[in-house]
Amino acid sequence: MTEIVPAINARTFAEVEAQIRLAERYAKRIHIDVADGSFTPYPLWHDAKDLLNFTSPASIEIHFMVADPLSKIDAWLKTPMARLIFHIEAAEDPRLLIRTLRAAGKEAGLAVTSSTPADALLPYADEVQLFQTLAVSPGPSGQVFDSQTIEKIMFLKERAPDVPIEVDGGIKPGVAHACAHAGASFLVVGAALFAADLPFDQAFERLKSDVQ
Repeated sequence: MTEIVPAINARTFAEVEAQIRLAERYAKRIHIDVADGSFTPYPLWHDAKDLLNFTSPASIEIHFMVADPLSKIDAWLKTPMARLIFHIEAAEDPRLLIRTLRAAGKEAGLAVTSSTPADALLPYADEVQLFQTLAVSPGPSGQVFDSQTIEKIMFLKERAPDVPIEVDGGIKPGVAHACAHAGASFLVVGAALFAADLPFDQAFERLKSDVQ
């Protein structure tokens, strides 16, 4: 069953917390976009200390859209996040970062942008707990889904069948169905939940029905 994961894409922790409190009533996992302006020109909330004493019934994953993630990881290891996803394009030594996360008891996810071939992920299939493919450019919520992402999902599912695949960006009804049936395990959704034409709970249920 493909899981819908609400995406928090906000500039302040007040916004982050408010959106988590809304989403945690419906979702088992919540995805927080973190960006300091070094990897993408669209900075978002990125202060790890805000999470130090934070609790939620949902599992928290961090999408770490920063350059040189290894040099910035220490503060995040102290937070209650369950998983951190970093970009292969930003990491000088992905394996060292994966080992650092695992030693701290965190899951490691490895991401590629929409312009990076999916085969860049394959050398790490035995080391990470998740592959993520962005279906949009790193940055603001509400972008249009890149249809080539479907081919990436199918490629990764065939070549690394034991690694869960997460798709992030441009997910809405119809797109969610296509991604799920191509083999995606997790669909990260921002605008189609938080800026939908329905209340959050109805938008969430609509997407859950779409992936079945």
